[in-house]
Amino acid sequence: MRPDLARFAINQITTPNWTMAQAIEGYAAQGVGGIACWRSYLDEYGVERTARHLRDAGLWVASLCTSAWLNAATEADFDAAIEQNRRILDNAAAIGAPCVVMVVGGLPPGSKDIAGQRARVRDALHTLAPHARSVGVKLGLEPLHPMYAGDRSVLNSITVANDLCDELGDAAGLVPDVYHCWWDPAFESELRRAGPERILTFHYCDWLVPTRNLRDRGMVGDGVADIARIRGWLDEIGYSGVFELEIFSELDWWTRPGDETVRIGIERCTPYVGALGDTAKDQA
Repeated sequence: MRPDLARFAINQITTPNWTMAQAIEGYAAQGVGGIACWRSYLDEYGVERTARHLRDAGLWVASLCTSAWLNAATEADFDAAIEQNRRILDNAAAIGAPCVVMVVGGLPPGSKDIAGQRARVRDALHTLAPHARSVGVKLGLEPLHPMYAGDRSVLNSITVANDLCDELGDAAGLVPDVYHCWWDPAFESELRRAGPERILTFHYCDWLVPTRNLRDRGMVGDGVADIARIRGWLDEIGYSGVFELEIFSELDWWTRPGDETVRIGIERCTPYVGALGDTAKDQA
């Protein structure tokens, strides 16, 4: 592991054409410190096999992505989703992931009641909180951009995510993402409200102009988000935790060889993933 990448992980969805084994080896080969595992690859490779391979490669785990959606149409299916999320928390504990990133699902099929669904998700998080505490894995609340409210997540603001963390206490924390939050006038103030301990991991990516579809996130530096300023806020609140590169990019980065994406991702992220205060010194 490169010392300057000790706080840096790559989210596995950034290189979706790699298997779990290829991602572990590919990230470690270029000196990346950590990995954010994606659940479909974990299920395919196996929890025990993944845990062993991670140890052998010397990679730590930033997070497990993602939860099962909580937007089932029937109560029986909703209860099944709760149980599935308990098992996901168990798997996160087994591979050493400190949190499960909660992508909670959009509206149930046929529903237009977004307020009702948000209340339903809140209740589900409270239901899951005791199990999260018991296995030592936090519920990582990631607010998604409002354009995903219909189909992917009704948790759409960092303010609401912070409010839920107030309710859930030590069972939950924040997973802020530049792509989802850069536009929000409350982004800075809510990061300051959260403080360093509540932020479980921080997702780097960028907002492209134009954004061509819902899987068109930019590589760090290719968009309009002021990542240096955002890193400055995090330094000011004393955040010393993890940064992940997470890119959904079916028109660009997903079409490239994984080694190239990792190499360029390291180059672009290195100024923003060093020790506390490094970015400010780099820009002085």
